[in-house]
Amino acid sequence: MHVLTDETDEVLFDLLKEDSNRAFTALYRRYWDRLLEVALQKKLSQEDAEEAVQQVFINIWNNRYLTELKYSFNTYVSACLKYEVYANLAKKKKIFNVPIDGISESSFIDNGTQEFLNFVEIRDQLETIITNLPEKCQMVFRLSRESGFSNAEISGKMNISLKMVEAHMTKALKSIKNKLRDSDFLPFISIISFLLLKK
Repeated sequence: MHVLTDETDEVLFDLLKEDSNRAFTALYRRYWDRLLEVALQKKLSQEDAEEAVQQVFINIWNNRYLTELKYSFNTYVSACLKYEVYANLAKKKKIFNVPIDGISESSFIDNGTQEFLNFVEIRDQLETIITNLPEKCQMVFRLSRESGFSNAEISGKMNISLKMVEAHMTKALKSIKNKLRDSDFLPFISIISFLLLKK
């Protein structure tokens, strides 16, 4: 039997795209410990770090048909982890597009991933998409995701019905996610969606 553990990351990833469970297991075992160590260095608890790494591999498997490696698999999986760590910390702070105390964007990006995935780039792209939303739709979205108001509070502030608030939010989220699907950030759409949907 051919020993998959002797194969390069890229060969294993190609086999993964052909639904090879053995290739997935080989990558999982090769990267689990090193990714967990990195996650723990980013101020995550043991439980949160393990959850972040687990989610990385879930996303890799779920997106295997759509993902094209622009750089090495190591660069790709490192970037995936950085987004998971950011999502975890953002959830704890209950923020959207706001710097986390004591943690800068640069702390998530090393020289190996700077050119591959840049948090400034994706933040700017999101801002462009949001700015191009219809005026009321944009206002509802910002009040919800940036100011943290509930739908009922937004309804009162804007003097519109609760159903109208929900309709504007649905339209905003759908527009944002559709435009992101057409971008270079497709492999991370589930993580980006998580940041958008959570308050």
